[in-house]
Amino acid sequence: MKSDIAIIGAGALLAGSLATGTAAAHAIDDALFPLTDSLMQGKVSLDVRYRFEQVDQDRPASIRDEASAQTVRTRLGWRTGLFHGFFAYGEAENVSVVGEEDYNNTYNGKTRFPVVADPDGTEVNQAYLGYLGLKGNTFRYGRQAFFFDNHRFVGDVGWRQNQQTFDSFFYENKMLPGVTGSYAYVYNVNRVFGEDTPNKAFANAGDLHLKGHLINLQWKPNPVTTLTGYAYLLDFDDFAAESTATYGLRAMGEIPLPQLKLPTLPGAAGSAILYAAEYARQSDYADNPGNFNLDYALAEGGVRLFGVSFKAAYELLQGGAMNGTRALQTPLATLHAFNGWTDQFLRTPAAGLKDTYFTVGGPVPGLAMDWLLRYDSYKSDAGSNDYGDEWGVLLSKTFAEKYTVGLKYADYSTDAPAFVAGRPDTSDVSKSWLWVQIKI
Repeated sequence: MKSDIAIIGAGALLAGSLATGTAAAHAIDDALFPLTDSLMQGKVSLDVRYRFEQVDQDRPASIRDEASAQTVRTRLGWRTGLFHGFFAYGEAENVSVVGEEDYNNTYNGKTRFPVVADPDGTEVNQAYLGYLGLKGNTFRYGRQAFFFDNHRFVGDVGWRQNQQTFDSFFYENKMLPGVTGSYAYVYNVNRVFGEDTPNKAFANAGDLHLKGHLINLQWKPNPVTTLTGYAYLLDFDDFAAESTATYGLRAMGEIPLPQLKLPTLPGAAGSAILYAAEYARQSDYADNPGNFNLDYALAEGGVRLFGVSFKAAYELLQGGAMNGTRALQTPLATLHAFNGWTDQFLRTPAAGLKDTYFTVGGPVPGLAMDWLLRYDSYKSDAGSNDYGDEWGVLLSKTFAEKYTVGLKYADYSTDAPAFVAGRPDTSDVSKSWLWVQIKI
């Protein structure tokens, strides 16, 4: 049947060509050759990362207190060239376990081990159609990765082996100098836990189905200053109690210090005062049965001297609302980047969280290597209970813009009782990582 249809179609095309003469033939050539060229001009991308993660956590004697995960993440992508302003991108992702799976990947049933949220599996990581035919405008529709600002409210969770992506429509406008306006309608979030994770609990659901409107307006009045306003409206289909509306403002930048004429390391940025400030208000939204208004605040200041950056900051995620059962949450964030590297606060405790932290870092002289030291001190917002502290160190080196080697260690200690419902394992924990990555 299919062959008959093909023959009929070919015959109709031939008859049409004979009837309309060479003009029709040239029209067909003009339509087909640019499409062929756009396909031939496509670009292949490859991203392979091996990572070893070790977790050592104080747990009851009957449960293993150590976990080790060796995984390899491979992403293979292909982007077409432009065809009348249109292009397409597709990317497959595979996460494979090397050796024994001595860790709890959140759904493999190995609950006697601590969690390492890197499940194995293969999936379509990204697949979207885009349009660039209007200067200064970008349109994309499909499964895609993106983030806003510093990933605090919307991120792609690049730290984990399985990336967070969004089934969405995305629009970006850069028609005005220094201004970037972005809007995304998101109807599904593909989280780091993988397609095989059952959606039984919001905190570790594999997919989050929602009607989400993400609006972000950014203005750069000069190269070192960024001002942002945003609104993130999240209406979750299966978890109405998590539906929220968040409105916020953010400012970040630096003030150069040329008058000091201080020396810097080769390739390092010049001396400057560094700052970031942010405020947001989060409230119940859509079918959320709750009634709450919660604050987010960040104040960060520092200085960069001799190529080394020193920063001190205070971050508040307000809690204690609704009789002490509700705190501000950021479910679409790249959470590993905030409130410590041991991931003890992926979900804000009901009493909220105050994080006072200090960082210092920069390039290693003569080695083209970056280093960072971090210290965090945690308290609850409601009641100001001590939640413990954490320190960490990071070293990374990139070769030839394609190869990266990294080492990272973090140690969290606390005397606090379990501060999250369902978390009887709240305890001292240390984590270490080694990774090698190739990006082509």
